[in-house]
Amino acid sequence: MNSNSQNHLASMVHLQSGASAAVTAAVESDFGTEPSTLLAGRASRALQNLARDGNELSQALEERLDSLQESFMALLYGQMETGKLDLEERLHLYLSPEGRLVVEGSDNDTEKVCEIISRKPALQRRFQELARLALLSHGVEVACQAHTALQEPEQEAENPLFSRYHMCLKGPLSHFYVR
Repeated sequence: MNSNSQNHLASMVHLQSGASAAVTAAVESDFGTEPSTLLAGRASRALQNLARDGNELSQALEERLDSLQESFMALLYGQMETGKLDLEERLHLYLSPEGRLVVEGSDNDTEKVCEIISRKPALQRRFQELARLALLSHGVEVACQAHTALQEPEQEAENPLFSRYHMCLKGPLSHFYVR
């Protein structure tokens, strides 16, 4: 790698993260892969604390999520009974990028469920709460798995978690992402 490509890489990563000093240092020196060199100070301590307490936190989040999902289903089914709706086909509910509850399925059932949700906005709010809690629970679980994997570098090659990390090369528009 020549100095021109190092400068290009440093500026490219700076555009993605805004961390040009750290990028320059990383490009100019070959740092080790020991967990202690990846994070320093508060970040390292916070990750160690999460790893220590993360399983308990993840379990508590999952229990709360289960409880809230049951409550959501009871509310939804109560509204469906009131509207005399008996689902015949599978429905898929999710949040759009704008945060709106989307219902996919057979046209007849989908329209009826959308109608119920529009009459009962609490259903949409509760679904959004469920989505946030599920994402938090998943994030804690993944963070704990990643920390454990970082502590055992000899098993990194076997860990499917790391296969989720990708880099897309597109010149100055290159970027990193997690799938």
